[in-house]
Amino acid sequence: MRSIVATLEENRSLAPHTFVLRLSGCEELAETAPGQFVMLRGQWGSDPLLPRAFSLLTVLDGGRVDILVKGTGKAASLLEQSLPGARFDVLGPLGTTFPEPSADRVDWYVAGGVGLAPLMMQAELAAERGCANVATMFYGGRSATDLVLLDDIARTGVEIALATEDGSRGRKGYVTDAVSAALDARPADAPLPTLMACGPEPMLEAVAALAHRRGLPAYLSLEGEMACGIGACLACAVPCNSKPFRYTCKEGPVLPLSDLAGPYGPPEGGAS
Repeated sequence: MRSIVATLEENRSLAPHTFVLRLSGCEELAETAPGQFVMLRGQWGSDPLLPRAFSLLTVLDGGRVDILVKGTGKAASLLEQSLPGARFDVLGPLGTTFPEPSADRVDWYVAGGVGLAPLMMQAELAAERGCANVATMFYGGRSATDLVLLDDIARTGVEIALATEDGSRGRKGYVTDAVSAALDARPADAPLPTLMACGPEPMLEAVAALAHRRGLPAYLSLEGEMACGIGACLACAVPCNSKPFRYTCKEGPVLPLSDLAGPYGPPEGGAS
């Protein structure tokens, strides 16, 4: 973990209030693994005061990294308006990672919104390891405009299953509906997939419920509010089975579903 000052090289718009920041001067982030994140803050004075947590989208050669941002709050608006040359305080890499891709395991990535970022990095790693053929990206949004970077996903070679709530692209409904349909369509003797999910909390709770019902191993990248990123403020506590709480900035954000309790735990009476 290092604190660095990075420079904005490019600010690329993908859709309304959705954009990719390319930062340079980030050599210390070269070994960042899928699921890890950084705390990012522009040098804009005291308002907003706290940094924001972002998973890395891509680690490039030459000390450059890409960060996917979506939002309309004050910090997001300042980031969206930032011009090349702007300076940013970056702390990272932080947190835990998804399991490394393996040819012996079927992985299904479940992404919503900017939750695509760490799973995109996971797909790229699977391609590098020659495991893209056993991975599928389930990617959902409210409408087709919410689904970004589709060409980049396709270039990794993973299978892609899209879902939109309004039916404008892919299957109509939630992304977890697409996962359920794919499970129903699998041959009875097919190996069970491991779910790896990142996205809004309601989506993660739905993925957890689905995994419990179907008896699937799963890993969730939690989007709890973080104020420090280093376990000092204790704002990102999540109830677990192995101990009363884990803090998603230090012991997450990627946690195995088997250890999660509270809203991510099995329904009363166990999985059905």
